[in-house]
Order: sequence, then structure tokens, then C-alpha cells
Amino acid sequence: ASVVAQPFRDEIKAKVAAMKKEGVEPPLLVGLLANKDPAAIKYAEWTGRACRNDGLRYELRIIDDPINVESALMDANDDPRVHGIIVYYPIFGQQESFSGTSQDDYLRDTVSHKCDVEGLCHTYRTNLYRNVRYLDYPINEQKCLLPCTALSCVKILE
Repeated sequence: ASVVAQPFRDEIKAKVAAMKKEGVEPPLLVGLLANKDPAAIKYAEWTGRACRNDGLRYELRIIDDPINVESALMDANDDPRVHGIIVYYPIFGQQESFSGTSQDDYLRDTVSHKCDVEGLCHTYRTNLYRNVRYLDYPINEQKCLLPCTALSCVKILE
């Protein structure tokens, strides 16, 4: 790991070890892969490797027919064992959708904000646009997960 990432990874490992000591399973990240794109496949492999190296659970769910991604996504959203979801795009590419610009956009917005580990769902993108940093205003204890590249642009402009 890089010098920058190592302290964060060490913190994750320590928290996972403490959870295991208390008899609590580590968080589960579910990856949904419904394409043969080599970059997406490699990204899924690296995600799994990083999770396992840090003691997190990772489950790659391969979906043979892209039409079944929405159902698999809803199942993962509703599964109390799932703490995070990552969808490996492109699935439909720029194929038009009844909701949004493309079917991939629709799927991105279908990921629950409670499970979105990339910060790309509608809730987080809207909060980024509105400069909202917490999900539980005015208590301000639950931070939004904002897409890092877009957030860095906002920070530079500020």
C-alpha cells in the first residue's frame, strides 16, 4: 500500500480485528458484475483482493444476463448482511432508459445510499451539488459519502 493509504488500511484492520474479537462479522461488500469488460473484471479482482487483505468480506456476484442486474441490486440493497455494494460498469452503456439518461444511470441511482460505497447514487450526487456534507442534519454525525474526484473539484473551487 502507498504511504498515504497505509494508515487508513491499518485503521480498518484494527477495527475489523476488534469486531472479530467481539464475535461480529466484518462488513460485507458485494460486487455485481454483468459484463465481460476486461477492465471491469480486473477492477472486481482488485476490489476482492483489497478487501481480503484488510479483513473485509467480499462477495462477487456474477450476473449472466444484464436484464437481471436490477433484481440482483434490489436483493443486495434489501439484504441486512450486505454493508456495501459496488456495480462494475458498463453494463448497458448508453442504452436509453425510461428513467434517466441511460440504463446504467438508472442502476447507479438504484443503489441504496446506505450501501453505496462509491458515492454515485442520486442522494450523494445531489448532496454534493447542494454542498450538503451530512445525511442527518442538524445532528451532523453521519457523513455523506461523496465521489472523491468531484469533491476534490469542489474543494479546489472553494
